[in-house]
Amino acid sequence: MRSARRTRNPAPAATPGSDDAPYAWTTERIRALGATTDLATAAGILGISRSAAYKLAARDAFPVPLFRAGAYYRVPTAPILRKLHLESPPVSTADHLDRAGADEDGGNSGGKSDTTGCSPPP
Repeated sequence: MRSARRTRNPAPAATPGSDDAPYAWTTERIRALGATTDLATAAGILGISRSAAYKLAARDAFPVPLFRAGAYYRVPTAPILRKLHLESPPVSTADHLDRAGADEDGGNSGGKSDTTGCSPPP
């Protein structure tokens, strides 16, 4: 008599470029999710299994902040990007930092060198 137990065959390895390839998360794809995402998607991005993610969320130990909305967990995408070090810092130039608050003539607003055409009060 044959055993009722079934054997599992391993899944075939996905070839690069095929539809069976694992989903690769990029910065653009994470940002395209919007402001928040569900817990299972956040877990997939962070490389955590779905069941482990729900266990961590129940213990308030998930690696990024999350909140509960009714019966669902929602995870903001900005902390995910920060956790993965994918958030780019704001770009500023040295010229912008040197001239902060300066007029075209290099001085601060007001005074006799004001180019707005208004004269200072007497």
